[in-house]
Amino acid sequence: MEPVYGLPPVFRGPAADALPMSGQVNWGMEAFGVAALRARPHDPLTVGIVDTGVDDSHPLLSPNFKGARDFTGSPRGHRDVNGHGTHVSATVCGVDPRVGVAAGFPFVHGKGLGDGGSGGSGLISAMWYCIEQGAEVVSNSWGGGGQNPSWEAEFRKMNDAGVWLIFAGGNSGPNTPDTDWPGRSEQLINVAALNADLSPAAFSSAGAKIDTSGPGVGIWSARPGGGFVQMSGTSM
Repeated sequence: MEPVYGLPPVFRGPAADALPMSGQVNWGMEAFGVAALRARPHDPLTVGIVDTGVDDSHPLLSPNFKGARDFTGSPRGHRDVNGHGTHVSATVCGVDPRVGVAAGFPFVHGKGLGDGGSGGSGLISAMWYCIEQGAEVVSNSWGGGGQNPSWEAEFRKMNDAGVWLIFAGGNSGPNTPDTDWPGRSEQLINVAALNADLSPAAFSSAGAKIDTSGPGVGIWSARPGGGFVQMSGTSM
């Protein structure tokens, strides 16, 4: 039987039809000096996101959306009915610089997680789709199905192609024996979540291989159908 991988538990917060007209929206922008990073000379790269689909009509996402494909057989195609994929997509690339870290960068979306948030071999196909569309970084928020040696070989090929593979570490708390696989694979960059005071988030999984960490609590981003929603998790 094929292993099933899924989203870690996601903590959903309040929703809103609009963000404030001015001022800070997400605390991580200031805490991590994102504005200074953006000011450095750089060429926009294409980002790939493998998740539950995307609302590419959302105002934060439509200007820089470059394509999507469904690998789950969902009757909704690449559309996002779960909400997680749209939130993550705008957190990465949303055109409002108070929301999108790489604000306005082009992105593609491979829907490898079904509408209920789980997936199988389509996840690898979704990653390759993103890479074939020119993605140099691929963001993933899924795991937990057990180690798969054949997938390790696929990750190695992606690494050899010069692609950065980013994974959420999991939201099972500090008493877990390890972070989720595949994030703990040596082929991948495994990310933990922080509170606004830069302490580890209470839900963030612990383990021997955590490569980096970032804002993960109370993150505002896009909601399918319009508007915005706050979520917390290592995905953020």
